[in-house]
Amino acid sequence: MRIIFRADGNAQIGLGHVVRSLALAAVVEAVGPCYFAVQQPTAAVRNLLAQAGVTLIELPEQPWLAEAHYLSSSVLQASDIVVLDGYHFDRAYQEIIKNAGCRLVCIDDLHATSFVADLIINHSPGVTPCNYSALPGTRYCLGPGFSLLRPAFLRHALAPTAAPVPISNVLLCFGGADPQQVTTRMLTALLALPAIQQIGVVLGGAFNEQAALTEILAQHTTGRIEVHRNIPAEALVTLLLRYQVVVCPASTVLIESLILGRAALTGYYVENQRHLADYVHAHQQAFSLGDLTQLPNAALPATLQQGLHFHEATLRAPYALELAHSQLQAEFRRLAGQ
Repeated sequence: MRIIFRADGNAQIGLGHVVRSLALAAVVEAVGPCYFAVQQPTAAVRNLLAQAGVTLIELPEQPWLAEAHYLSSSVLQASDIVVLDGYHFDRAYQEIIKNAGCRLVCIDDLHATSFVADLIINHSPGVTPCNYSALPGTRYCLGPGFSLLRPAFLRHALAPTAAPVPISNVLLCFGGADPQQVTTRMLTALLALPAIQQIGVVLGGAFNEQAALTEILAQHTTGRIEVHRNIPAEALVTLLLRYQVVVCPASTVLIESLILGRAALTGYYVENQRHLADYVHAHQQAFSLGDLTQLPNAALPATLQQGLHFHEATLRAPYALELAHSQLQAEFRRLAGQ
């Protein structure tokens, strides 16, 4: 019995689907060997999979339904558990996988399609089975307790602590790709705040805004900016714990930061990030800057300063009271008939 993960990552869509699927793989690898099926894997994706020690199944480029038929006829075995993580795996795609005899798991944070999955995992807060159109026998793992986190983050989970006053160092972390090129905008705005003496910048393998960043670094050679590239999970945990505030999108990196108890300024630049950004702001777990695509550059320093003042004055609520990864593993054992 194999567990086949189907997820993609690149400079256009980022690496979030691959990262959270790898986190789930680390939880369920005791159930069966994990494989990742990827269309046109980039060097960044290959590196992530190699670091995790999972086997890559490289898929030919083809339309989605043609891919589903290819998987069904050429890759999958009836004993496999297939995990889909991506927004294009609609009901028609799912049905082809199910018709191959496989058990099906969907990682989802939009509930925008109809599902035939045996198990749906959504670690977004405030979601219930009522949000889904699915089969009567579908099982669910919903809410922050099912946050898909790599082992390094689970080992260092902490309750929120009060931020020191004044805040003097900030870490920018906009994922492996930063497809909306937010990093340089945020970096420029933070450099305009005299109280911020140290700024860390985390860049992933799919980052494609190198020229603009190089220009900023050339103008600030005093050591105020520290750049970190392609760092593994353990090193990212160390960085997150070292900086007082993390500025990041409302995606996997935000959940990782909150599980570590870090103060975070967040926001969204695609619609599927909006719910999480709004939720953590409303529940005083983090401060949301709102729609990052609509914030003019001239307003960014003042908006960031408002978020920093929030953290200097507020003891944040925890994001997840308890993590339920043992239940995730139990669900996979049930699917495997163990």
